[in-house]
Parts: sequence; C-alpha cells; structure tokens
Amino acid sequence: MTNNICVTDKCEKDRFIVKKYFAKGTSVNKYLNAINKKSDIVPKKGKYVEVNYDFDRMLHYSDIESMLLSFNNLDIVTLEKLYLTADNRQIYGIEIGKGSKVIYIDANIHSGEVGNTVMLMKFMSELLNRYHNNDKQVVNILNNIKLAIIPCVTPDGYEVYNFGKESLNNKKLWLYKNYDKMNIEHIKCNAKGVDVNRNFPSQHAGLYYKSEKLLSNVSLSKTHKDNRFFCGKVLGIESETKSCMYFMNKHYKNIYVYLDMHSQGRVIYNGKPNLSNKFNKISRKFANYVKSYNDYEVYGLSYEEVGQGNDGTATDYMSELAHGFKYSSEILRLSSGSYVESKAKLLYNYPIVTMETLTEYTRDVTKFKYEYYNKKVRDLLFDMLNCDYL
Repeated sequence: MTNNICVTDKCEKDRFIVKKYFAKGTSVNKYLNAINKKSDIVPKKGKYVEVNYDFDRMLHYSDIESMLLSFNNLDIVTLEKLYLTADNRQIYGIEIGKGSKVIYIDANIHSGEVGNTVMLMKFMSELLNRYHNNDKQVVNILNNIKLAIIPCVTPDGYEVYNFGKESLNNKKLWLYKNYDKMNIEHIKCNAKGVDVNRNFPSQHAGLYYKSEKLLSNVSLSKTHKDNRFFCGKVLGIESETKSCMYFMNKHYKNIYVYLDMHSQGRVIYNGKPNLSNKFNKISRKFANYVKSYNDYEVYGLSYEEVGQGNDGTATDYMSELAHGFKYSSEILRLSSGSYVESKAKLLYNYPIVTMETLTEYTRDVTKFKYEYYNKKVRDLLFDMLNCDYL
C-alpha cells in the first residue's frame, strides 16, 4: 500500500455545513502505520486436535485463544496477531481457506455483545473439524474461498462483561475505576471508556452538521449512561480500531461480503444514505438473504444516520473503502471531497450488513445455542460459504 493510493490532500467542498468536530482524526503517518503494520503470523505448533465445544460453558478469552491456536495447526488456517488491548490482551485475525473470494466477519465490537463470538467459535470448530476429517464438500469450498474473521474485537470488554472487573489486570483503567457506577448489562465501551464502533475515521465520524441535531445517544465524553456512544477524543487510535482497520485494509479489495455481527434485537441494518445506489441495492439484497434464514427484521436506510454525531462505525469505514475514499490530510478522516453529495461510485462490488442477533445483551450460553441452531445462524454461516447469494 502506498501513500498515493491511501491519502489525499483534498478538503470537502461543502465543509461549511459542519457545525462541530468533537473528535480529532489521527495524523496521516499514524494512520498509515496502523494499516500497514508488519504482519505477525502465529507459527504452527504440533498436529491439529479437534475442538469440541457446544455451548456447554461460557468461554474465557483464554479459552478462545486456545481454540484459535488449535485451529492454527491446520494447513488451511493462518492466524495473525493484530494489536494488543489496553489490558495487554492479544486481538487476533484468522484466515481460513485458500481462495481469492473473501467472506469477512467480525463480532464483539461492543463489549456486552458476547454471543456472536461464542457462536463464531462454534462455527469455526465445526468447519475445521469437518475439513480435518476430509469432508469433500468443505475441502472443496475452502480451496476456493477464504474466511477472514476477527471473532472478538474487544477482548477486555468481553472478559469484563462475562467475568467482572477483577478480570482486568490493570486496575488503573477507566473501566475498572468506573465499573461500579455502570449498568454493566449494557456496556458498549472498551477498557478505556471508548465505543470502538464509533472510533473509525470515516468521513463523518466525530462531527455533526449545522442542519442536524446531535442525537441523544451520542456522548461527547466518557459516560456511565446506558446506550450512549463516546467515540473518543481522537479517531482511529484505539487498539481495537487499529486491529480492524489493518485487517480491513488487508482484505477489502477481495471481499465478497462483509457480515458485521452485533447482538441487540434481531434486526439487520444495510446500506448507507450517503453512498451509491448500487451499494445500497446489493446490501439490501444480502440483508433479505439473511432474513430468509432467521426472519430478523430488515431496517431501511432511514435507520442509518449521517451527520448527527453517530458515525464512525466499522461498516461506515469499510463501506467508504469499498467506494474508494482516501484518507484526507486536511480533515484526518476518509474523504470523498464532499459531505452531502459525494457522488461516490462503488469500486468493489460487495454488500455490507450489520446483523443483530439475540433479543438482549446476555451471557447465557443456552440462548446462544438457541440462536445458533433454532434461529439458523449456523445454517446462514455455512451456506454463505457457497457464495451464491448475489
């Protein structure tokens, strides 16, 4: 990746519409360092031993690490160390398969939304056990596609939500100090008090327009209140954000579909009102494909706010990469050159959706098991491997 591909010095033509920037963007050099980090591939050690897990217990993050290291001993798997969290936990990206078509999935970007991480671990264990046993269908699929997965974006928050504040090693972290003031059942932030899913340096992140009001669920500082989003004072610098940006930039030109997994209400978000009709159309089509499995409600474009302080999500960032946005040295965010009518063209033809599983934040593994089997999350994930939904 070179600077002339990633960076522009253009400033937005209609920048006068911005009422306030409440988060700074990171410098161009820091941004490039984040997305161009040296790869850190985990070496294989020993023979593959089948992982057998079926929601019989809640997994510690150390259990997840052990499972990922076991997966890594298969020839079809590449496990990569991304960044370390504030509490010194390792974030991982895992690639499964040898093909050029990439199915990109991430989960647990919000600390309390832990169910999808567990479901993805179950899915990967089933898939890789079948590969290990020379299941011809799976072998053929994995020779022709590639899964790129960050199963747990926010390990510190995952551990705290499931096992309490004493699971944090660094007692000076904001989350440890403020744990008793919070309703932990609705925790979204990482250990530093930042909502990672508002920390991406997308074009509209950390600002709002003069013509719009700041949404009530946006917070301009760290907060104990439920369902409030604090994007951080500086975009793109959280370890979790940098891990996602690096892995996204590694794969975005080859992605076939991006499934962003959350856990709050059995709904499906799709499309971006500031982006191309083509992108919105194929994202809607994939959202309906997801609905055909689990009957979750498909939300329309009106549920995607722009310029109201609620931007900076993982899907905002990836959607803009797919449209060829570059990092602006002027606004220190991705840029199309215009906020309102960007006239952005889709350069990489794939859908992006956010799938909200479950009906609530929960650590009850029996509910994860029900969602996985009865709401057909398992069937969806396996059938996605066939790449026949576009």
